[in-house]
Amino acid sequence: MSRRGRVGHEFLSGNDAVLASGPVSKGRLLIISDDEWMTVVLAKLLTAAGIEVHSATGAHEGFARVRELSPDCIMCDHALSDIDGYWVVRRVRGERSQVAKTPFVLVSDSEEITARLQSLNVGADVYLTKPLRSEEVVGQVNALLDMAMRLGKRDPISDAPSMSGQAALRGDLAQMALSTVMTVLELERRSGQLRVESKDRSIATFELSDGAMVRAQIAGRARDGIDAMREVLKWTQGRFVFSNAAPSAPPGPRQSIGALLIEAARLEDEEGR
Repeated sequence: MSRRGRVGHEFLSGNDAVLASGPVSKGRLLIISDDEWMTVVLAKLLTAAGIEVHSATGAHEGFARVRELSPDCIMCDHALSDIDGYWVVRRVRGERSQVAKTPFVLVSDSEEITARLQSLNVGADVYLTKPLRSEEVVGQVNALLDMAMRLGKRDPISDAPSMSGQAALRGDLAQMALSTVMTVLELERRSGQLRVESKDRSIATFELSDGAMVRAQIAGRARDGIDAMREVLKWTQGRFVFSNAAPSAPPGPRQSIGALLIEAARLEDEEGR
């Protein structure tokens, strides 16, 4: 008998929930879980939100479905019957195709910061803990589908060198978090400059070389990568622009964006205790 997952009371609308098809307008989501109850309830909820939902049980079947379906977003339970969700994330991120860019939500029972950091380290974009809440699930999946629409598969970052007044990527921090932007740039192995302007007109610039950070400045002054990352990640309102270009000067030490994001999250967590 399938495990019965812990879900928020908002999900519980009866035992007759079924995988249903409905009007499709936002993209395809693949749920990987051997928890039949959680899959059925999530499918009903997300289908009602206009999302096309597919499912798979187990890590191996799930990864095979990823390659077959090429979904716009993946939601995977960490606890699977054969391997774990970390394995699925690593396999997806290791693909030599557009599948590697697919937004990924990892679901877990653990609220430990180490588990959250591990999920980011292997390549997950969002980490959700059980019991799940309907508004959070729908909001996160919608945001990731929007990102996939604009960046991942249907509107990839331009490979053409940026001309005067043009940019390869631009957007609003209220709609796309800086951590997501930087993760995409690292995944795409981009070289260029990311310029971030906060609501109060503070300006930060990050220079990238092949997806690694080589220089950071805030208000025109050089800053250590982790210090700059911690400060700018707090800017939830503002604008960002990324322009493809070679570094303006010989690059400094290369720093992994993923490692910087994890360390920034760890330091913020320790400071908040």
